[in-house]
Amino acid sequence: MKGMKGWRSGLRRPQMSTLLLLYVGLLCQLRGTFSIGHQHGNPIEVGQQLIQDSSPTPSKLPTPSPPTFDTPTPFPTASPPVQASSGIFPFMAPPPLEIPVITNPSTPELSGFCPFDFSTLEGTLIRTAGDCPAPLALYVGSVICCPQLESLFQVSLGQYSLDSGNLGLNVTEAEYCFSDTQNLMASLGANTSLGDLCAAQPANLTSGLCPVTKVSQLEEMINTTKLLDACHSVDPLKECTEEPTCQSQVMDVATQMAGQLVGDPGQLNGSAVPPGEQQVVVDCKNMVLAWLASKLGPDAANTMLRNLISCRVNKECPLEFRDPMPVAKACGCSSTPSIATCCRAIDGYLLEVQQQMLITNLQALRCVTFLASMLQNMSVFADIYSLCGIDLKDFSLQGCLLSSLPSDIMSNVTGIDFTCDLNDNIAAPWVQTLKTDAAYSVCGRPPVALPAIPESSTASWSIDFRRRNFLIMALCVVFIISKL
Repeated sequence: MKGMKGWRSGLRRPQMSTLLLLYVGLLCQLRGTFSIGHQHGNPIEVGQQLIQDSSPTPSKLPTPSPPTFDTPTPFPTASPPVQASSGIFPFMAPPPLEIPVITNPSTPELSGFCPFDFSTLEGTLIRTAGDCPAPLALYVGSVICCPQLESLFQVSLGQYSLDSGNLGLNVTEAEYCFSDTQNLMASLGANTSLGDLCAAQPANLTSGLCPVTKVSQLEEMINTTKLLDACHSVDPLKECTEEPTCQSQVMDVATQMAGQLVGDPGQLNGSAVPPGEQQVVVDCKNMVLAWLASKLGPDAANTMLRNLISCRVNKECPLEFRDPMPVAKACGCSSTPSIATCCRAIDGYLLEVQQQMLITNLQALRCVTFLASMLQNMSVFADIYSLCGIDLKDFSLQGCLLSSLPSDIMSNVTGIDFTCDLNDNIAAPWVQTLKTDAAYSVCGRPPVALPAIPESSTASWSIDFRRRNFLIMALCVVFIISKL
């Protein structure tokens, strides 16, 4: 068993030196097109200058086209692991992964019709662009990029409400602001397909179906002090696992606001809520978060929002699983499947799964449970995770498992980096999820038992037979007597 695990690890768990070689390969691919960050100065300073120089009216001067990254640069194919000296690359305490900074700034062309003051948002804009770099956005979208983009929208609306008194934009303004925000971040090196990657759209900047659209309306309806006290400092550990204080207050206020439209707020808490009414609550929740962002300021609001979003993100498995029937055929129908055949099948399957993206510890736990339930429904009875030495990190790209707490991609003069928790060698739990017998799609159907002959029918036939014989004998006696 140990030999099998080592064989599998050699293919799917490259050592830290291999990871560094992969990113050196990526550097070589990009070096001919893009410049390294320190040749253009600090990326943050460049971004601040770009935002400050951006005119609120459309530029009439020719503007260099920003680099396009409609398809993020794929990671280089993994090569066989190279054994490195533990003194240089200690496996138990690896340095952060690094890839080169892609800094090719261009002056963005803004529409001039967006009411956002981008100069007050420059810190959050730069942070979002840094968390969604062109070649990496696809791989960190679920954990880092999309949560930060969602936070940016709420912070932007919060700052906008300070001057306008409105909690959301109208449809036309939302179109312009959505486009301008994307252009600004693209000029800072962000991926240009964030709308598709994060399912973001201009409607995210409007009040949607929420009937409360003014700051004054919201503040007249609710206990603002109670809401601020609950959300001014969010502990991600307690908020996500023990007492969701801020989330509870936000939902209570959102339900109260939505009740202005649907009439009876009590109807919004049941399971039979019509889809339209439930969307009202969601839209009002976004307005509450925008109001909180206006009171806390951009930096504190961003921290609060990222902590709240992480609670939702870690409850989901973002991976897509193809049909695991080949694994079920190799590992199913037996409590002791063949180690060689079964482990080869599950290793090959996970090798494809883990190439999708980087995920967190808690996301990996959700994914592990989901795959186990799929296999159990296909008659896989044995704990193949333990049999084949499967860990949580085997579900994340390159075996890199990110922290479940909110994190960012850090930029410096040598590149951009983020830290992988390679010390998190937690075995994947095989959770029994089936309450009934497993499906027989692999093992075949059980023999069908023929129904027993009902006893009541047999007894009734026997009684009828005896009655018939008695009648015949009685008739015979009568006939004999009549002849005498």
